[in-house]
Amino acid sequence: MEITIKQPDLPVMCGKMEHACKVIGKKWNSLIIEVLLATPLRFGQLRDSINGISDRVLIERLRELTEEGIVRKEESESNGHNITVYTLTEKGQDLQKIFNNLHLWADEWVDPAE
Repeated sequence: MEITIKQPDLPVMCGKMEHACKVIGKKWNSLIIEVLLATPLRFGQLRDSINGISDRVLIERLRELTEEGIVRKEESESNGHNITVYTLTEKGQDLQKIFNNLHLWADEWVDPAE
């Protein structure tokens, strides 16, 4: 009797992994996600939390992360003023596990001087 083991569809798996790395690895995206994992923030608070990011780039990255379904822009009213807060979607919150493991890996293997 011959046993057949189904191999995973590597091109599909690799394509998904490549896209995920491209989204998370794009400059500033991981920092934006890291900050929003802690708490939802308004645009100015988010900008002030990430050293060196320009308004233009932050706007662009937030738009891209929103299109990817990772970030959500929430509008609300407070004291008669419209307030926009950026928060992570369920898809974005699910990155917490990955970021926790990445921190553990970095603590073990990354030289702080790099």
